Amino acid sequence: MEGIELKSQQHQAQRLQQLHDEEESFLRDGGDPPSHSHHTNRPTGSNSSSFSRDVRVCTTAYSRLSFPTRAIILFVVSSLLFYGAYEFGLDEGVKKENSYLEHQHDGIGMASSSGVGSSGGTKHADDINSKSGNGATGRDNKYTNTPGAFTKELLQSTRKATKELVNMLNDYYGGEDVAVVMLAGSWQAAWKLDVNLFMDENDGSGANDDDDDVSTTNDAANDDDQSRRNLGKKKKVKKGKVLNDPDNMSEEQKTMHHHYTKQRTTKLITTMARALLNPTQKNFIIGTIGSSVAAGHDNCHYDCYESQLERTMQSVFEAADMKLIVQNAGEGGGCGDSHQNQVYCITHNISPNADIIHYSWTYFEKERAEEQREQLIRWGQRMQRRPMVHHLVARGKSNTCEGNKQENVDLDNTYAGYGYNAFCIQTGLYFGGHDYDTEEENGLNRFGWQKVGDGYHNTTRYGEELLDGNPRKDSLGTVFRNWHPGPLGFQIAADAFAYVYANGVLMALDIIEADMNSGLNVLDRWFDRSRRMGEEEESVNDGVQMHRELYPLPSLGEMPEPLFCDPLYCSVPHAPSCLNYEKPTFGTPGVTVKSQSQWSIWNEDNNWKYMVGKVDTAIFKAYNDPEWEKKCSHLDACGGITAKDPSHGELVFELPSSNMVAGLVIVCGCCGKKIAESMFLENEYLVIKYNNKVLDKANMDVFPNAKCVRVLKGFEQDGYEKEASMLLSFELSGETEVKISHVVAL
Repeated sequence: MEGIELKSQQHQAQRLQQLHDEEESFLRDGGDPPSHSHHTNRPTGSNSSSFSRDVRVCTTAYSRLSFPTRAIILFVVSSLLFYGAYEFGLDEGVKKENSYLEHQHDGIGMASSSGVGSSGGTKHADDINSKSGNGATGRDNKYTNTPGAFTKELLQSTRKATKELVNMLNDYYGGEDVAVVMLAGSWQAAWKLDVNLFMDENDGSGANDDDDDVSTTNDAANDDDQSRRNLGKKKKVKKGKVLNDPDNMSEEQKTMHHHYTKQRTTKLITTMARALLNPTQKNFIIGTIGSSVAAGHDNCHYDCYESQLERTMQSVFEAADMKLIVQNAGEGGGCGDSHQNQVYCITHNISPNADIIHYSWTYFEKERAEEQREQLIRWGQRMQRRPMVHHLVARGKSNTCEGNKQENVDLDNTYAGYGYNAFCIQTGLYFGGHDYDTEEENGLNRFGWQKVGDGYHNTTRYGEELLDGNPRKDSLGTVFRNWHPGPLGFQIAADAFAYVYANGVLMALDIIEADMNSGLNVLDRWFDRSRRMGEEEESVNDGVQMHRELYPLPSLGEMPEPLFCDPLYCSVPHAPSCLNYEKPTFGTPGVTVKSQSQWSIWNEDNNWKYMVGKVDTAIFKAYNDPEWEKKCSHLDACGGITAKDPSHGELVFELPSSNMVAGLVIVCGCCGKKIAESMFLENEYLVIKYNNKVLDKANMDVFPNAKCVRVLKGFEQDGYEKEASMLLSFELSGETEVKISHVVAL
C-alpha cells in the first residue's frame, strides 16, 4: 500500500513539474507570476556502480566499530522500526475510522461527505504534500516537494471551511431541507448536489426517478412576461407552466432529463476541481456583466450581490490558499448599452481568465434575448478556463425561474454540459414556503418599494450585527428599492450562488481525495495535456504559452449546433475581440489604437453618491467617513474616445487579424440608446476607412442595437479579405462631435 501511494506521489510530482514548466509565465488575471526561486533540478538517481561503492564504504565503516557501539546502533534502529510500525498501524486505524470513502462510484472510490451540508493548510511551494491533514497518515511526508501541489493538508483545510459555510447557510434558512430547495432547487434547472452524479468520460445517461423529485409545481396557464414591471404596484407574483416537469415526462424524457442533470453537476465539479488543482492559479474569478441590477444601483456598491458573494465565499478559497475575486462590470442604462452589444465585449469587460460568468439584464431582455445568452455560453467556451454562464433574474415566477418558456428550457438542456443555469430572486424566496400570496391579499406586498423583511429575515446577516435603531440596519433589510433588489434581496442571490459553488467544491474534494487514496495521479482526471497550440496560435499570444489543459467533457469540437444565434458569429474558434472605453473593465482589450492623433479619452466623473439611492446617501453622508464613501461608490461610468473637428486628426484602430474569422466589425457610440444612426450613418462629416479605403455607409447597418453600427458584416459578404494588417480609421471633415465607446472585431 505504501509503495502504491509513494508511486502516485512521485507521478503527481513529475506531472506538476511538467505542467508548471509548460504554463504561461504570468497570469493575466491579476495573479502574481509564479515564483521559480524554489525550482531546482532534482537528481535522477544513482547508477548501480555508485550504489555498490556506497554499500562497500558503509560495510567497511561498520566493521571497524567496537562491539558495544554496534550493539547500541542495532538497538536504536530496532526501536525506531518498532515505533514506526506502531504509528503506521495507529494512523491506519484513525484513517479508516474517519474515512469519507464509504462507497464507490463507477469503480472509482468516491467520498459521500459532500452531499449538501460540510475546512484550513496552504498552497505554498515549500510544503507541498509535506504534512498530512486530519485523518491522513504520516506517509504524506514521502511526497516529493513540488511547487503548487494541492496537498492533503490543503484539502482538509478547504473542506473544513467549506462545510462551515454550507452548515451556516443551512441553519440560516431553517435547515438543510429548506436551504436545498431555496438555494439549489429553485434554479431554472434544479441543481442536484450529489457527487454520485459525476460523470466519467464514458459514463452513460441512465435514468433515476429518485433524482427527478423536484419541488412541487403548479400547471397554471402560461403568461407573458412584462419587459419591465413596477414592483411597487404589482399585486401578485404570477405562476407559470413548468415545461420541464419530470412528473409529466415520458420514460425517454426522464432519461434525458437525468442525463442533463448529471452533465450540469459534472461541469460544476470540474470547474472547482480544476481551479483547486492548477498549481499556477491563485485567483478564482467570477465575472459579471449586466445592467443596473448587476451594478447594484439604488444601493451602496458594498451591498450589491457580487460584493456579498465575495465576502461570503472568501473563507473557502483562503483555506485553499487562493483568493476569490468577483468582478462587477454591471452598467446602468444611461450609456445606451444592453445585453445585445455588451456580450461582444466579454473578454474586455471581465477577465479572460474567469472561472464563472454571471449575466443579468432583467429589464432589458425582450424578444430573442436567448440569442445573447447562447452567444455568451458559446464564446465562454473559447475563453481560457471555459467558464460556466449563470444568469441572475431579479424577478421570477412563484413556482419556476423562467422555466415556463421553451427557449429557456432548450438552453438549459442543450448547454447542460457547459453548466448553464439561471437563478431568480423571487422564485428562490417563494420556494422557502413563505405565504406571500396571502400576505398580498391582506395588503402586505413584500416585493414593493422600500419594504423591509422578506418573510424569513428582517435584515442581512451583517445587518444583524448592528444595534436596533441604527438606520443602516433597516436599510439592509430592504428587499426591493424599486425594480432594483435591495441588500436583503441581493443576499439570497449571493447565497444561492455561494451554496451551489460551495457544494461543488465539496464534491470536487471528495473525488480528489478518492484519487489520492487510490494511488492515482490527481491531475489525470481533470487536465488534458494531449492538445497543443499550433505555431499560429502561439504567435498570436506573443510567445506566451496559455493554459492548454481542457476539461475532458465536452471537447471544444463537440459544441452543439446553435439554437438561436447566427453560426457565422457564434460557431467560431475565438470569442470576439473588443475595446471598451466605458468603466469598469477588468479584462484585456482585443483591439488596439495604432494612432490616436488629437482624439481624447473621456469618462463621466461620478461622485460617491452616484446611483447610491436617497436612503443610503443620507446615512453615509451623516457618517462623514471617506472609507465608507469609497465602499458605497459604484464603478460604472460612461466613456469614449472623442473628437469635434478636423484638427483632431485621424484615429486608427488595429484590428486583430489573426483572431478574426467572421470578418465582423462593430462600432458603438456614446451616449444614448439610439445614437448610432445620427453619429455614424447620417453624419456627413465622419469618414470611415478600412486599410485607407473609404467605406460606403450604405452598406452599414444598425447592429446589434441602436447604439452601434455594423461597419463590416463579414469577409465574404462585404467583399474584403483578411490581411496581415487590418486598420480601421475615423476622421472628421467638418465640425461634428463623435464619441466612440466600443470597437468589436470577430
